[in-house]
Amino acid sequence: MALFQLFFISILSSCVAQDEDIMTPVVNIYSELKELKATVDVLTVDLNTAKNELAEQKSLIQDLQKQIKESPKVAFTASMSSTEDTNRGPFSSETKLIFDKVLTNIGNAYDPVTGVFKAPVKGVYYFRYSGSAFSSHDMGLSIFKGTARFVSSYEYNSGERNDQMSNGAVMELDVGEEVHMRLWVRTWIFVDPRYNYSTFTGYLLYPLDSTSV
Repeated sequence: MALFQLFFISILSSCVAQDEDIMTPVVNIYSELKELKATVDVLTVDLNTAKNELAEQKSLIQDLQKQIKESPKVAFTASMSSTEDTNRGPFSSETKLIFDKVLTNIGNAYDPVTGVFKAPVKGVYYFRYSGSAFSSHDMGLSIFKGTARFVSSYEYNSGERNDQMSNGAVMELDVGEEVHMRLWVRTWIFVDPRYNYSTFTGYLLYPLDSTSV
């Protein structure tokens, strides 16, 4: 009887050992699957976050494209027409310059008949001029915002054959405000038929709405 009991205990121990060997791989696979699922869950959250951010960026780009498309387009460059090399001035009083030779006039805000730019929208604008003159006379130029002098430049008789100068400014303009150029008293500016040495340029940098500060 004792021998039988010993034999039974030996067989039972062997079965338990085999069960442990069989279950161990199952437990390891389950653990790995659990970790893999956790990783997939994290990646899913990251992917959804990336999708949301991409959708926001796409919406922002569409809004910017719409703003650019709807934004007014304003830009001009003009020179002074002539059939030969000549000059404007000198005059006994300060004189408005009329740049009647239009090279570019997008938006038609510049009037080549009067020489006046009139702002079609409230916004921030940039204006620039260039001037050329022979050395036998001084040259003085100014940009006016309405009736107020905004920026100027002056070139004294240098004794050289040709003198060049330029200046520019950024202006905030309301709708209808005007900008033009003037030639100083007793100075002159060179005008040519081909090379457009003396020019007046302006363009809208960006519009401002009524709530802008």
